[in-house]
Amino acid sequence: MQILLARHGQTTANAEKRFQGQIDCPLNSTGQDQARRLAGLLAQFEPGRIFTSDLSRSIHTARPAAELLKLEPVVSPVFREYSWGVLEGLTWPEIKERYPALFSELRIDLRRVNIPGQEPLESFRQRLQQGLKLLLDEGNPRTVALVGHGRYLNALVVEFLGLDFAGPWPFSFSSAAVTVLEARGGRRRLIRFNEECHLMGETNA
Repeated sequence: MQILLARHGQTTANAEKRFQGQIDCPLNSTGQDQARRLAGLLAQFEPGRIFTSDLSRSIHTARPAAELLKLEPVVSPVFREYSWGVLEGLTWPEIKERYPALFSELRIDLRRVNIPGQEPLESFRQRLQQGLKLLLDEGNPRTVALVGHGRYLNALVVEFLGLDFAGPWPFSFSSAAVTVLEARGGRRRLIRFNEECHLMGETNA
């Protein structure tokens, strides 16, 4: 079985380097163009099902591919981005100004700081496991796609490959880039990572 992972297209919050988390930020014009370009690449893999989170930036990134493939996206909150609590909507300079002590801790180790209002990691991991169960369901076509979010996809690949969840999550996903996972005969592999060739060249943004 093959799982295609794609991060949503760019939003204004991305461009401004804000923590988005579960804030429902729409795609900007660049993100809309990226979604159209992504559709062409995903169609080459011929996924039989496209999953997406219930946040609009993910749904609208998935839509051009779904229309091209004549599929109805499967929308689920299970695939929603990690919640950053009080950091959501803020840039690093704004965090430094509003929460100077928290800022100092975050610069040392982002993953091990107790952020007010954040999603507990154990709850987040349970969502990841639920998401993987949906993606790996035996009733699915041989190839499926998930259009989602950076931190969620990072942790999903860690969980899929059986890496240490408590350790560093080493993966970083560009807007509308594609990663390919494979599950076959009890083996799980990372086949392609963060492919961006389809985004190069002139844009319509």
